[in-house]
Amino acid sequence: MSPFKTALLLLTASLLSGCASVLTGDSQDMRVTTYCGQQTIPASCVASNSKGSWPFFSPANIVVQKDRYSLTISCKSPYFAEGVAHVPSTPNPMVAGNLVFGGLIGAGVDMVTGAGFAYNSVVNIHYPSCR
Repeated sequence: MSPFKTALLLLTASLLSGCASVLTGDSQDMRVTTYCGQQTIPASCVASNSKGSWPFFSPANIVVQKDRYSLTISCKSPYFAEGVAHVPSTPNPMVAGNLVFGGLIGAGVDMVTGAGFAYNSVVNIHYPSCR
């Protein structure tokens, strides 16, 4: 194989590796709302995973770092006892593209960085007993 073809092949492989990292990034937007029955209520919350912690006041749009581990959202309010929601991390379909185009290295990059995973984009936290 000519040096030009080899270089072109290596460049293409490097551009395709980590496909989810490149196309969707390692952070994600989410909408978090806390409810008492059917009524939206304010709450002081913290979202956290192994990549960091993000304090916010619900209801809110937040940005979190993607991770292979669940996201924990803890909320406090004068209207209810402290509550905790666990949002599971699910594999991103882009990882399958890595196995086809970027190989194991690209899939590995996405798994390690967390870009190969995603959380639900809308999280509604319902508290059945509130004051």
